[in-house]
Amino acid sequence: MNLSAPNLLTWVVGVLLGALGICIHLDVMSVPALEDLVTPFWLVSAGFVVLAVSSIFRRL
Repeated sequence: MNLSAPNLLTWVVGVLLGALGICIHLDVMSVPALEDLVTPFWLVSAGFVVLAVSSIFRRL
């Protein structure tokens, strides 16, 4: 399996999702609109999935 580096925009989105989930979990920040929809675990998981998928598929 050949892995490729993710594009900058995809990498930023993945890292921001993960950081947002960690910050909400540690009560550093509060986003009322997101707290009703998803838990911090799923935000961090989504960030990792975005990074993993963008490494597997080229031009993503």
